[in-house]
Amino acid sequence: MRHAASALLITVLLAGCASAPLAPGCERFGRDGALCLLPPASLPAVDGSRLVSVDRDGHQDSFIGLLHVDDHDLRLVGLSLFGTSLFSVSYDGQGFTAEPKSDERYLRQLLVMLELAVADATQLEPRLQGITLETGTTNGVETRDFYEHGEKIAHLERSAGPLADATLRIDVPRLKLAVLMKPMPAAAP
Repeated sequence: MRHAASALLITVLLAGCASAPLAPGCERFGRDGALCLLPPASLPAVDGSRLVSVDRDGHQDSFIGLLHVDDHDLRLVGLSLFGTSLFSVSYDGQGFTAEPKSDERYLRQLLVMLELAVADATQLEPRLQGITLETGTTNGVETRDFYEHGEKIAHLERSAGPLADATLRIDVPRLKLAVLMKPMPAAAP
């Protein structure tokens, strides 16, 4: 299962070329672009489990993601399907914490993708640097396409309804990467 998380974390996003340092709270997105993250209080609150499936170039892996967003914290914890901890990452509006530390850069990119999927598009657009966002709705599914220099670098889909019940899909065509996050039903009492 470690490979599932690693595949997601290592390739989830289009790690950019080295360039000038970014402002605190900003992360590279694409080759030249960046996203300055919104504070967690600007995101919709959510607390739930997701079955995360990662398909990279025809190879699929899965893990459980525990997603938590409140006024103070955006946090994702990854667990193997057997409950073993794989990683944790959080952003408090000021800085990141990540475990394992060796994967911090990739875990931060994972939070970038989550924010791109869950943030209100009107709040997100001004925080994009060198990236263009196009939004739409197809058959009740919200779509978001991100372009850099006219090339689509990511496609996101979010099913209708509250975020806690929404299915999220992230496609990064250039990397032949697709991530599907489906809500897991709450355990019966």
